[in-house]
Amino acid sequence: MKLRSLTRKTVAATLVGAMAMTGAFVGGAVAVQADSTTITVGMKASHVEISNIETYKAAWEEKTGNTVDVQAIDDNQFDSLLQTKMSTSGMWDIFIGDTGTQSTPYQHEKNLVDLSGEEWVSRLTDTGKEFVTNTDGKIYCFPNGGVNSFGIVYNKDVFEANSLEVPKTFDEFNQVCDTLKEAGITPIYVSMADAWTVNQIMNGEWPNILAANPDALEKLNANEERWDAIPEFTEMFARLKGYVDNGYINSDMSTAKYEMGQKAVATGEAAMMYMGDWADPEYAKVAPEGAGKIGMFAAPTKDGNSKLAIAGPGGYYISNQSKNVDAAKDFLNFMAEEDNIKLNLETRACTSVWKDIEATNLSETLKDTQAYIDEGNTEIHYNQTYVITPSDEANSAFLSVLLGQKEPEECAKIWSDAVVTTGKQLGFDGFK
Repeated sequence: MKLRSLTRKTVAATLVGAMAMTGAFVGGAVAVQADSTTITVGMKASHVEISNIETYKAAWEEKTGNTVDVQAIDDNQFDSLLQTKMSTSGMWDIFIGDTGTQSTPYQHEKNLVDLSGEEWVSRLTDTGKEFVTNTDGKIYCFPNGGVNSFGIVYNKDVFEANSLEVPKTFDEFNQVCDTLKEAGITPIYVSMADAWTVNQIMNGEWPNILAANPDALEKLNANEERWDAIPEFTEMFARLKGYVDNGYINSDMSTAKYEMGQKAVATGEAAMMYMGDWADPEYAKVAPEGAGKIGMFAAPTKDGNSKLAIAGPGGYYISNQSKNVDAAKDFLNFMAEEDNIKLNLETRACTSVWKDIEATNLSETLKDTQAYIDEGNTEIHYNQTYVITPSDEANSAFLSVLLGQKEPEECAKIWSDAVVTTGKQLGFDGFK
């Protein structure tokens, strides 16, 4: 009879008897523990597949004889359930959560296990460490995946066919748009019917605003400065209005859907779109002819010193309520083994945050992302550095300026008022 087919109670009784007679249980290459440990891992349902958790679960269970109980929670309910568990009891041993300022609600020092001393920490790149280091200088998170980026995605074939180079300045960008427009190609595609896609404009423009105002983030987070007091922020809305006035944006933007934008850029009907690095190969699913043709570049600036927005991976946290901290750490250490990191990078097709481990399955957009990272021309995404997640009211500012409903200055004020209101509602320091 195989030990795997025995119940835990039977295995325990057998081993106790054997150890009483011999002082040890020796069986060649396989050692079986008398009492296996079960660790619970909580995560959003959408993360089950993209995290590769089932693969790691099976391999670790095989290696250790322990068990991983994966508990997938509806995405819309996860955050509230997590907070409930943290403040009461019944917390998972491990959970997959956010990094950066989005992880602030976890109250790391109060609720989580410090992982700063784990061996894998020394193998993180500076970018990787930056994403998982808490404000107290400690690391509580094992990163799951790589870096995502946000900027302007474009059809490389369209640019080549029209002898266009990637624009770095506002003037160069306008010249590119003029050339494309004259060629009968929509320069910039906007899909307002799916409002989240319009929010990608802020995602792409933020790093340049921050780079031009190095002390702005600290002041914004303390509510010592308003967004509309930053010249580059208000100027962004003015440029967007200019794109509409110059005919650079598709005329049906108010009814256009994301899928229409994917198809337009992938087929070459349109040339550019504010979006994330998932564009390639996602656009090719709508229009196969776009496969391998979608690249990415940073939004232009006045002086050409453009930065690409990057967002760090989510990651695994261990609760300090856990009674199985050693086993939980062992599971994370197992995932940190080189072969397992490579598996994650290959299956997720993402950039690497690990020294000496290169991602080998990068899309065209991610290859462009990696170049910006290697050159140091990146800024962390505002959703991971700014303490407030913008509300729908704030995001409506972009819709208003593109539709010509309000002037750029008014739209900048709408955004500023809305985020300050959110900060007050949440009771953040400086906003009370």
